[in-house]
Amino acid sequence: MPKIIKIAPSKESEQVLSNPITVVSRSITMNSVVSKHSHSWGQFVYAHSGVLAVSTPSNRYIVPPEQGVWILPKIEHEVTAISNVQLTSFYFEIALLNVLPVECCVLKVNEFLKALIKEANIIKGDYQWNSTDGRLLRLILDRLTQAPNEVFQLPYPKDKRLLTMLTAIQASPENNSSLEQWGKVVGASARTLSRLFKKETGLSYSEWRQRLNIQIAITQLSLGKSITSISLHLGYESPSSFIHMFKTKTGMTPSFYRENTKVKK
Repeated sequence: MPKIIKIAPSKESEQVLSNPITVVSRSITMNSVVSKHSHSWGQFVYAHSGVLAVSTPSNRYIVPPEQGVWILPKIEHEVTAISNVQLTSFYFEIALLNVLPVECCVLKVNEFLKALIKEANIIKGDYQWNSTDGRLLRLILDRLTQAPNEVFQLPYPKDKRLLTMLTAIQASPENNSSLEQWGKVVGASARTLSRLFKKETGLSYSEWRQRLNIQIAITQLSLGKSITSISLHLGYESPSSFIHMFKTKTGMTPSFYRENTKVKK
């Protein structure tokens, strides 16, 4: 098992924002975990390289390059670096949040927004809101309001029977037991489990499994695992069936995804 390194949240998360938008850049090494914390403003976390996992009480988000996660105020969250990560966080004061998503989510970062974020890394903390730097940050805010949601969110249920299932599945993702088979393990009918899954996650059991598989696949790709080994790990009968699922959900093949997101170990 790799050694997990606990690190504290950035000091800015404990302070009052000096401007409506604050920019914080940092590097996190593989297997480092930013301890659970929350703050009174909104936060957008973007990974320039590497892959992040962001966990809240109700969801887990995978944040590969070209995406970022939007976190609402006062939501406790923990950030894990699956690989070496270079990230930029934007903190938004409450007055700006009416134009941003009302739920935590993963947002697509297109090439223009990516260039704006890169430029924002050189902005100093004492910039003037009405300056050129302030206008750049307001443009980033505008672009974030137009950014489409991605499918890297994995909602978690609260029912103990479902949690028993999901804990086992995450430990052994190749386990393709049906709801009927799980029902015998947790003491509920397949119909009950299906209804609970939809009610508590908003997804069917099969949809939830596919999202989990996407998250695991992205993690494995970031670690340099082969497509064949990933497909076996996830319980697919062949690499082609895994590739088909991945392309259907992300719009690209696993190999194309790895090459174009330039994930770094």
